[in-house]
Amino acid sequence: MNLLQQREKHKNDILEGKFIRKVSGEIATEIEKAQDSLMTSRGFSDENWQERSFASSDKGIVYTHLGRHRFVDMRTRNTQEGKRRKKNHPIHNKIIFGHYNNLIRELSFGFTEAVKEELRGLEG
Repeated sequence: MNLLQQREKHKNDILEGKFIRKVSGEIATEIEKAQDSLMTSRGFSDENWQERSFASSDKGIVYTHLGRHRFVDMRTRNTQEGKRRKKNHPIHNKIIFGHYNNLIRELSFGFTEAVKEELRGLEG
């Protein structure tokens, strides 16, 4: 591989990283908005429920949250008397995995030549 080919490959890698960062940021914002609207409509107004954050990079999205956020989705819980139904609030899994499919689709098929040209235009 000569020097020009290496430079072109490096340039494409940089553009791909920018694309991933851009798409990840957009999806993270959509997830946060969806969770916020659902949580406010379901009465999750306590400050402890707001302790979550999103960070997007050229590697993907990092979502940090409290452990109890994951278990609010569950419809049943196990007790000594057996399995009990409880009220569930789909604020975590349903929203995360719904947007996860969109993220995968966008990253798989969205990095086209038009997007590369758009990202090149943002450089200058």
